[in-house]
Amino acid sequence: MKSVIRRLTTLTALTATALGASVLASTSAMAQNYGQQPIAADRVVAIAEPVSNGRFYRLLILEQLSNQRACFSERAGTPTVIEPLLLNFDFSGICGRSSDSNGYSVRVGNEDLSRRYRLQITRRDDNLVLIALPGALPGRGSDLPVLEIGRSNGVANDFVKITLDPGWQMSRRTLNGSAQSHVYLSNDQSLETVIAQAGGTRPSPSSPASPSPALPSPATPAVPRPATPTPATPPIIGSGSLPAPGATPTPSSGSADGLSYQVIVPSSSTIMRTRVRQVASDAFLTDVNGNRVIQAGLFQERNRADQLVSQLSSQGINAQIIEGRRAIPSPSSPSAGTQTAYQVIVPNSAANIRDRVSAIEPGAFLTTVNGQSVVQAGRFLERDRAQQLQQRLADARLPAQIIESSAPVASVPMPSTPSPSTPSPSIPRARQGQLTVVIDPGHGGRDPGAVGIGGLREKDINITVSRRIQASLQAQGINALLTRSDDREVDLDPRVVFAERADADIFVSIHANAISLSRPEVNGLETYYYSSGLRLAQTIQNAVLQRTDLRDRGVRRARFYVLVNTSMPAVLVETGFVTGSEDAARFRNPDAVNAIADGITAGILQYLNVR
Repeated sequence: MKSVIRRLTTLTALTATALGASVLASTSAMAQNYGQQPIAADRVVAIAEPVSNGRFYRLLILEQLSNQRACFSERAGTPTVIEPLLLNFDFSGICGRSSDSNGYSVRVGNEDLSRRYRLQITRRDDNLVLIALPGALPGRGSDLPVLEIGRSNGVANDFVKITLDPGWQMSRRTLNGSAQSHVYLSNDQSLETVIAQAGGTRPSPSSPASPSPALPSPATPAVPRPATPTPATPPIIGSGSLPAPGATPTPSSGSADGLSYQVIVPSSSTIMRTRVRQVASDAFLTDVNGNRVIQAGLFQERNRADQLVSQLSSQGINAQIIEGRRAIPSPSSPSAGTQTAYQVIVPNSAANIRDRVSAIEPGAFLTTVNGQSVVQAGRFLERDRAQQLQQRLADARLPAQIIESSAPVASVPMPSTPSPSTPSPSIPRARQGQLTVVIDPGHGGRDPGAVGIGGLREKDINITVSRRIQASLQAQGINALLTRSDDREVDLDPRVVFAERADADIFVSIHANAISLSRPEVNGLETYYYSSGLRLAQTIQNAVLQRTDLRDRGVRRARFYVLVNTSMPAVLVETGFVTGSEDAARFRNPDAVNAIADGITAGILQYLNVR
């Protein structure tokens, strides 16, 4: 099942790359010309697509464009499961597939809300719920309520059908009367009516609401959920000075005693950070007592901290409060319980600075330093980690600076034993000045990945290639680590966590591609990147092509989980097609497989300037 999911995700990424250029035109300039055409309900389906073995889900929309072949089928049950038949043939002109905001958005009444709402699948008890979350773009929509659009009838680690709620349907976007491929989740009622049904009120255009950047307005209602018991008084941990990664709180009458309240979530999981930022948009990773935690907010008023804890608790997130005093010890004589921290900042000198920084370091947020607006990219207890981030930002032509400050120590209980699929926390550390490369052999264990001609298993190819790369890099004095060194199943998030804990300089994920067994003519090498990995991807692609006779299918941009959620330059290499007649023969030849691995190694060494 997971190999099917990954193949569909690969196809999705290719389409998203092709569509990316088309959305560069000014959406605001064209919004008034957008219309819609209805799509027959039996020709389109909304699907909750499982990611990371069903740990979370994303929205996928499939549409039957012609009657040549069926694009999907339904399997009745609790829940209803969708079989994506388009994996088995060339679906161009037959099927439509929308997998992200390039392909679908929300429309209510006569308003296109793509810049104010984003669509998301969330789990609620025994249902998967499709919701529209406010705030599709920074500063847009945070004054609107969450809208429920549809839900499943059960949960499964499979493609699950989402049934739309009454009043909602799917339609096609039109531009000046011409049909587009973009799909709307639409509701013909007025926006005021839909907002009222969700329990909110639409703000006046003349005086937009200005919620605190760290805490959504308490008056903004969430989608109704089963009540979650919330302690009358959220727990307070520790006492003393607080970390100050964000702006210094403005004095107020409620803080005469000098106390501040830091709301933290004891986790460093990328998925948990995403969930927290749905409630507190500026949440970020920080260090407390040597442990990585998510800071959701820092307040002078205890009631505001309590409100945020309550909001997080209503989403099933365990939050805690650290109480301390804002006094900052003199740098010349730091008090007991403090240590030096290194804050990496970029001056907020242009409208897109935060977006550019976030593409390299997802936890970046706006703050103020000495009265100047800046983007904080990270805060570390180790100077070398700060310098590594500063260099990555500099490579992207972002003028990053490092500011030293005092970081107090607080006590935070951390989660218990990690799951069996989590890589061992005992990670070999690099020597002083030694480079670290994390190599990620895709799939493993019960997950064979793609299975191709003659029963070729992707997982076997991935580990063989990865081990040779590791040995070659180690021979060059590089600290080369594998996310799995044997045949075991590892979910996506632990692979990312492994790379982050290792402080990797680069991350290289190794995979083998697949399409239908009826398409043996499809062969070749592809290398994917998301943000800071473009040059690494180009270097590896060229190095492999110079050492093999693989067909060149190009360097492509895609939102693969391990690329989006790693902070270092990261790439995913598809070393060939197990379903391709040329590539399958190559994979059965040990010398040819070694040539692929050696090409990837050469690309890595060239990128790292190792001779």
